[in-house]
Amino acid sequence: MRRVVYGQKLYYHDPQNDDFTHHSAPLNKKVDKDFRYEHRNIFFRAGSFLLYYLVAFPVLWVYCKLRYGVKVRGKKNLRAVKGGYVLYCNHTNVMDVAFTFVFATFPKRSLIVCSPNVVGMPGIRHIVKMLGALPVPGDLAALKQFMRMIDRKLAAGNAVVVMPEAHIWPYYTGVRDFPKTSFSYAAKNRVPAVPMSVTYRRPRGPFKAWMKPRVNITIGQPIPFDASRSAAENAQAMRDRTYQFMCENARKDNVALYEYIQVDHPVETTAQIKQLRRKHSGKTENV
Repeated sequence: MRRVVYGQKLYYHDPQNDDFTHHSAPLNKKVDKDFRYEHRNIFFRAGSFLLYYLVAFPVLWVYCKLRYGVKVRGKKNLRAVKGGYVLYCNHTNVMDVAFTFVFATFPKRSLIVCSPNVVGMPGIRHIVKMLGALPVPGDLAALKQFMRMIDRKLAAGNAVVVMPEAHIWPYYTGVRDFPKTSFSYAAKNRVPAVPMSVTYRRPRGPFKAWMKPRVNITIGQPIPFDASRSAAENAQAMRDRTYQFMCENARKDNVALYEYIQVDHPVETTAQIKQLRRKHSGKTENV
């Protein structure tokens, strides 16, 4: 085990489209009109329920507590939400999807809007689908099914999780700009948008030199649908208040593992992560 090195430099060009994920699964199942978003098979549904509540939740709770030292603030803000809602979170860790459904939306069942690559991973694509992965559609026919699925689940009182920044920037302590597009899910269905922020604190204890920053999760006040405004106006207001909440939290107890530096030319982002892993740990590991 090697000491964690702070201040390592990562270079980016496009803050909205550059992605620092250091592994990428090949997409071997196109998300088109033939992709099945909802399974009515009783065995699939029963297996999904058992996997979600009896396996994934306890295992991931223990893992996230031990590996990331997760602390949660603001969970009580969700008590006032009786039906469905859309939770919006920044995207700074490969495990922040687990953070959302283990520490925020649970015990409410949630679906996670994700990249098509997630459901293309050989060996585990069926597992992630059973856990609620909802891949972004690739054509109009799939889009209609995708939106119907979201509408039905929110009407049934479930939660939908969205990472509006779209791309992972490991341990990033700022907030990247994002459009109002995904906030239409909440506005169209007249349900609250719930902002959530992942920030980082310095580790403590005798092993702190070998530990990466610990995770803080802060859940904000639900942003209700305003019936006096149009759906587009609600989406914009929800986006603006969510962005403001994330920016305010980014200024609190947020320690940087990496230093992100913008350059004026395109760069290879994934290669940088791999190089840092080899240089400082001697092996590749999830960030």
